[in-house]
Amino acid sequence: MEKDYFRTDAFLAILADYEDCQKRGVPCIISSEDYADIAEYYQVHDADLKRAEETIDTAIKLYPGSTDPLAFKARMCLLKGNDTEGARRWAEQIEDKNDLEYCYVMAEILIVENKLDDVDIYLRDWQSQIDDEEEAFDFIYDVATLLCDYNLMDEADKWIEQIEEKTDPYYEEVKARILVNRGEFEEGERLLNKLLDADPFCTKHWDFLATSQFQRAAYRESIDSCEFAMALNPNDDEAIFNKANGLYQLGNYHDAMEYYTRYVRLQPDDEMGELFLGMCLLSENRVTEAEEHLKKAEELAVNTKRNQFPIFQELAFTESRLGKLDDALDYIEKTETLDCDHNEMLVVRGHILLEHGHIEEAQDCFSKAVTLSDASPHIFLRIAVSTYDNGYLPLAQKMLTSLLANVDKENWNEGYSYLAACYHERGNKKEWLNYLRLAVEKNPTEAMNVLADFFPPDMDPKDYYQYASEE
Repeated sequence: MEKDYFRTDAFLAILADYEDCQKRGVPCIISSEDYADIAEYYQVHDADLKRAEETIDTAIKLYPGSTDPLAFKARMCLLKGNDTEGARRWAEQIEDKNDLEYCYVMAEILIVENKLDDVDIYLRDWQSQIDDEEEAFDFIYDVATLLCDYNLMDEADKWIEQIEEKTDPYYEEVKARILVNRGEFEEGERLLNKLLDADPFCTKHWDFLATSQFQRAAYRESIDSCEFAMALNPNDDEAIFNKANGLYQLGNYHDAMEYYTRYVRLQPDDEMGELFLGMCLLSENRVTEAEEHLKKAEELAVNTKRNQFPIFQELAFTESRLGKLDDALDYIEKTETLDCDHNEMLVVRGHILLEHGHIEEAQDCFSKAVTLSDASPHIFLRIAVSTYDNGYLPLAQKMLTSLLANVDKENWNEGYSYLAACYHERGNKKEWLNYLRLAVEKNPTEAMNVLADFFPPDMDPKDYYQYASEE
């Protein structure tokens, strides 16, 4: 794999020259491609979008019609709000419509417009016009990478499989991403570690590895990989966000907030940072502060239309905790037009009503959710958890016992921690230990999230049973 261009002496010399000219207030005489590289560096390496756009605007003034700056500007429209019309306006100013960058930008616009059949036809047509073997190889890699970036893994796989040499690093990079996305973590991580052995200074491979480890619930390993990435680039926003997520999953909300705050500083327009900050604060019972950050996430999501469901759900919980029942129910109603599990939201509505003592109305919501979901065990579990969270321990115990007696025990791994907690809080040590053992074996992540307060801070769930047995 070739060395990251942003780490080469050639690029660093151009960057130093540009920044020296900026300090002296004089124009920097470099190519439009160099300007675009510098803008990308500011965007990716420094997470400084404002500085990136200032650089690219200068390039467009100096080199009107040039490909790279206009392509960068078009992508900014897509990144900042899925503005395909704005992206088209910038892309159409590109003079050389035969440049591959023009092709890639137009493909991205079609993807954002969800015209996936058109994307494939468009890209295959471009591919048919490429005669040079090396250029054809690069085109396949670039297209597969682009499709991965938009989480179109099946389509990416079809493209990357055109590469015959399966040990080529470019093939392995894309294949690793596809495998991880499919849940084939062992093989995906084997390829990523092979790539890192060849280039241990590649931050994107550390980021991919951290993502894979997080997805298979190896949170401490994921955090370690994030730290390698941040050692190479302290402003690696993906690594910072992934580390925050890992800390959150480990229940370390205090440290998670530190990294989410860093992420918000780097990506102030991304609602995810504010959302998770609010969730951390809510977990620490700092409800008023949580509301402030969640409201900010709601405001940011107005433009992006992303993540509105989890934002509305968390705001419903928050407003309920603040005693604002009507506001909480209003947020539940806002989810009715969204693409989400509406039966689950009926359970959330019931939970909030139960929290405020409206028992009969809560029961109506729960009954409706069970009926509409065809008695889904997942919905039944959510109802049982709600009764547990609201302090109805005998009922929660009864519901959980019934649920776990009727599920496929080979494939079901949820709820054991809650039943263990019921027995612990009701003083039944024999059943507490029985279900604690099952909880840790079947779902250590759930065990940690539900049972951590019964154990010393930072204890690994695998040690819970022995510790509890010796008490």
